[in-house]
Amino acid sequence: MARLKRVVLDRLIRYYRFLADVSDGRRADTVTSSRIGAALEVDPSQVRKDFGTVGLIGMSRVGYDACEVCRTIRTVVGFDRPYGGVLIGAGKLGGAILASAEVDRYGLRIVAAFDSDPFKVGRHIEGVTILPIRVLATYVMEHQIRLAILTIPPSAAQPLADLLVSCGVEAIWNFTPARLEVPRGVLVRNQRLTAGLGEIAYHLKGPRRAVRHRDYAAAIEGADAS
Repeated sequence: MARLKRVVLDRLIRYYRFLADVSDGRRADTVTSSRIGAALEVDPSQVRKDFGTVGLIGMSRVGYDACEVCRTIRTVVGFDRPYGGVLIGAGKLGGAILASAEVDRYGLRIVAAFDSDPFKVGRHIEGVTILPIRVLATYVMEHQIRLAILTIPPSAAQPLADLLVSCGVEAIWNFTPARLEVPRGVLVRNQRLTAGLGEIAYHLKGPRRAVRHRDYAAAIEGADAS
């Protein structure tokens, strides 16, 4: 199969995330392209085209087996082949990533964490040991780590990215606001925590939505009952 275009890959991952949530992974639940399209605001014909790209064919008037779609996308994208990664920066954000069960669904296994704070070194978060930053290069090379996750101050991001790339890292999941410069062939995925705030701010800039008294009363009554 030819390399997927980035826009197709992004949509397939969105389909996977949606279907993994609506299916328990055990029963043969079916889903239509119309349902997926409505939930994700994608034209149903585009959903069918994307599925056809990875060899999925739906059943007339029935749709697709949700579990089969998930399995196919997992295989095509590579979620079915677990890969190890390291996390640099074991603060609150790093700890939240380590504690997230979601990363397992996408094949990621965080095998070690690193921090420059001596008070954090030696601790364990969700079974992952926090190691001193001075052994990062040795660890990455010895364990042939290909992915690194950065949750560190932006001033330290580029020097660490340079070090990681020199040690063989091929992908960086960057949670810092720093714009990283890496050689061709190394992927940087920037995860901006503020990415959606522009849309939110613009939405809230408009007139305030009127709240009907009976809706407010019903909400208060429901909260009191719980």
